[in-house]
Amino acid sequence: MRLILKTAALALLLACRPAAAAPVEISFARFFGSCDADYGNVTDPSQATGECGIITALVNKFNAQHRGQIVVRTQVVEHGSYYSQLGARIVGRDVPAVAILHSSALNDFVKRGLIAPLDHEFQAIGIDSADFTPQAETAVTVDGQHYALPFDTHSWLWHINLNLMRRAGLVRADGKPVLPNSPQQLLEQARRFKKATGKPYFIWLTTNDPAFFPRTLLSMLRQQNGSLFPNDDFHIDLHSPAVRDAVRVLKTLYEEGLTSRGMDYGVALQGFAAGEGAVMVNGTWIIGDLLKQARQADSATYKGYTATPFPQLYANSAMWADNHIMVMLKGGTADAGTRQAALVFLKFLYDEGGVWARTGQLPTRRSVIDSPAFRQLPLRSEIATISRDGVALPIEVARQAIVGKTLGDALTATIVYGAAVDKTLAQAETSINRMLARDAQFKGGTAGAAP
Repeated sequence: MRLILKTAALALLLACRPAAAAPVEISFARFFGSCDADYGNVTDPSQATGECGIITALVNKFNAQHRGQIVVRTQVVEHGSYYSQLGARIVGRDVPAVAILHSSALNDFVKRGLIAPLDHEFQAIGIDSADFTPQAETAVTVDGQHYALPFDTHSWLWHINLNLMRRAGLVRADGKPVLPNSPQQLLEQARRFKKATGKPYFIWLTTNDPAFFPRTLLSMLRQQNGSLFPNDDFHIDLHSPAVRDAVRVLKTLYEEGLTSRGMDYGVALQGFAAGEGAVMVNGTWIIGDLLKQARQADSATYKGYTATPFPQLYANSAMWADNHIMVMLKGGTADAGTRQAALVFLKFLYDEGGVWARTGQLPTRRSVIDSPAFRQLPLRSEIATISRDGVALPIEVARQAIVGKTLGDALTATIVYGAAVDKTLAQAETSINRMLARDAQFKGGTAGAAP
């Protein structure tokens, strides 16, 4: 009841502003592209598709509901340059009121004092953090406090061509794919598939995508109860038996021609549509597009597409996951009125989590994940376990984008180009640890010397 009253009080405060007063304007920095030509006037998110379309319609809906009181001005930045531009804006004191981040980047902003905890304001506006899924709770919590609103969970999936799998006898009587439950079964099934079809089992993103192998490695490592940071947040360990076993399996798949070769993101999507492999390892965000594709008679996946979380190959269920989160950067709101307006916008996004789930991303609220409306969406019941089993690097690890790229380059060199495993991973380990040690010393941390 207290939350309801506080939320009502905030709404009343905005509603009681003088009639002639201009609406409060807040800026919203995001990626996902620009699609105003298609959705600039759409205020019903159910009439929009894709990440860009749905987020555009959501903002339009908010502005329509708060006409005369609050206006959200969207500032779209290309994904590749988003963080560099956001950093430049912070330095230049041109800070957006609300900005989207990946949870893997949150700690860098928190440790630099750019974001303050939101727990008290969440309570006041009616955002119940107890409703966050286990994965989302981890993604926005630093030192026991919530610094962001989790907006979605996105993860690795196996996107599967059932038509091809059927040719290799890898589809069960109930129409579901036969999935491996050990590394050896994975190799056996991949070999069986190639022998039956002449095609590689996997479509992999091996070109211009350094995130592909680290995400896959992390999934396989955490399934073995392993960790890339077993001792502290400043020293990565690439020498563990669990890491080496995962790398061995990935190298074997590639060396035996059980995966595609030379595919970047776009080519991989085209290859899957053309039936060039059975399983494409890619994200939750393309479910909608692939379901649409499977309804087209000229598609290789016509009436034969499904998706599943990264299968359990070891002792535990685990798969890489990250989040889009909403933050309020310090300096982004000029006064109490604009800050309240930004909080009202966050509450709106919290309430609309089920709508955003139509993109293929998972909701971050337990009540939405468990709702019939979500479970009735295609394939969502099958992937809902990601909200429990999704894993990432410890949020306290700094510079995760650089850690991931350095590791990705090393794994690509080893798996794709045949570089020596021991030497290549040792060099990556040294490079990452030196960077993290320097970063910790800059911030007054206690990382010690990198080995």
